[in-house]
Amino acid sequence: MTGELPQIKVERVEIASCSLPLERPVTLGTVNVTTRDYICLRVVTDTGIDGFAIGYKSGSLLFDSLAQLAPQMIGHNVMMRQAFNLAAESSSVPARAFYVRALSLIDVAFWDIAAKAARLPLHAMLGGLRTEVAAMPVLGFSYTSRSTDEIRSEIDRHRASGETLIKVMIKGDDALANSRYLSALVKELDDETRLAVDMHWSFRTIAEAYETCSRIDDLGLAFVEDPFLPQQADLIGELRARLKTPVAVGEDVLDPYGFATLMPNVDILRIDATASGGITAAMNALSLASAFGRSAIPHVFPYLHLQLACANRAVRAVEYIPEHTGTDPVRKLLRGFPTIVNGKFQVSGRPGVGCDLDWQVVGDNAEASRSFS
Repeated sequence: MTGELPQIKVERVEIASCSLPLERPVTLGTVNVTTRDYICLRVVTDTGIDGFAIGYKSGSLLFDSLAQLAPQMIGHNVMMRQAFNLAAESSSVPARAFYVRALSLIDVAFWDIAAKAARLPLHAMLGGLRTEVAAMPVLGFSYTSRSTDEIRSEIDRHRASGETLIKVMIKGDDALANSRYLSALVKELDDETRLAVDMHWSFRTIAEAYETCSRIDDLGLAFVEDPFLPQQADLIGELRARLKTPVAVGEDVLDPYGFATLMPNVDILRIDATASGGITAAMNALSLASAFGRSAIPHVFPYLHLQLACANRAVRAVEYIPEHTGTDPVRKLLRGFPTIVNGKFQVSGRPGVGCDLDWQVVGDNAEASRSFS
């Protein structure tokens, strides 16, 4: 006997744009950031199950893109997630880059609904592998205006809680200053703790990148991240061939074709389900990483990416921005946040993808919102 496919249809789509001021403005590579701009999505179904997703605006037209796609969602059966993805992708091929982030959030929200309907947390729905994964804090924001001792104290705080992989930020505009700064931080670490460095797309030529990377190549860093744009796969590969330090790239790749091109040129794949096609695309990228013998570390949004990490062995750690840094106020919009015990995130058994937005708080902080039904 053939069972009928459950029908969970979209009745309403709500979009909100929230710009939250930072307690401490940050520098990401050469970019100064004073607010975190989030786009929030709520999908309401005829079963009473809501699905949520949130992502960084990141200078894109994400709000407008979701508004363009929202009418297509009304009446769609959420259980047919791939059908929606393919239809939306096929109808917007010339503007694919424009819509990828929007389709990513839609995919996350649809998975959220499907997992809640199945009464399963996403990691169990995806197969289930483990219930905890190492946490990787991102520290040292705006380091040029802070003392090395202050940032070292920040690192020590997380080492004391059992976190052994810690990432800091640098700008690529002063190779000598960067090498001195990182050398001072590494000097104080114990044998169990590894430091990683985010360069935030600072370079455009091999000569620029190598001037900085060669100076820090003997520090025993866990990895250097994003020396180039993800589209510069050949340059990434050329730099990687010259270094002992592993190279991590990938959080801004647009699609599977980009991941396939990038994979031979990286040691650690960075993924982001909110930016590169959703949960479906992220799991495909993780499978590709496994096939190439690469490890992976998702890009922030730990409440979501922890679920993927607990379903795929390629994930080495789950990145997060600690609340005490005052640089990512997303917790203000969430009903809960995963806990860390002995340096490891503990996954929840609550049904869904883990992105549980408090829509009342989202509405209170929205600078723009739209509803479709």
